[in-house]
Amino acid sequence: MNFFDPGFWASLTMLGYTGIFLASFLGSLLPFVSGPYVPPIILGIVAGRLDPASTALLSAAGAASGKVILFNVFKGGRRLLSRGSLERIEPLERVLRRYGWVAVLLTAATPLPDDIMYLLLAVAGYRSAYFFPLVFAGKLLITTAVAYVAFYWAGLACLLVECGPTGITPESALLFGILSAGAAMGLVYLITRLDWGSILKRVGLDA
Repeated sequence: MNFFDPGFWASLTMLGYTGIFLASFLGSLLPFVSGPYVPPIILGIVAGRLDPASTALLSAAGAASGKVILFNVFKGGRRLLSRGSLERIEPLERVLRRYGWVAVLLTAATPLPDDIMYLLLAVAGYRSAYFFPLVFAGKLLITTAVAYVAFYWAGLACLLVECGPTGITPESALLFGILSAGAAMGLVYLITRLDWGSILKRVGLDA
């Protein structure tokens, strides 16, 4: 089995809470692909083996841990930027120190792929110390919602994941990953070329 095999994610639920943590952690390490850790949460709870509160907590912890690793990898890309690019994004860095937490929290709390936002924040120098607690809080919101929907409305939850082995095909995952990565690289290039000092001054956000 591999990460893109539907049975792989379903089989992790047989490991109980350890499997939930691993599903969230490994799923979050797949860059630019929405981590397939929601189905294991639903399957484990619908089967009656797992407590929703504990499941949500461990899933959020696993997802946040995986995203921290990716964020630090992305942040290493700053070393590839020229001095001119770093100078252009310095005003953006000052704004992110004040408002970046909003972007991290909101993207973490949605089921959409959030790595594009995290890549941009990493390149723009967002502080790693703030990243984990914000991602954990956002992931806890969505995993709690999923867990309690599965607990109280199993029928609705099963409509979402078919209460069986679910997943993404290698072909679709590869294609979506390539497209998302290409879009992310384009955005990184764009933000390093813009005159952020002038832009932020015009919108009243200059620091």
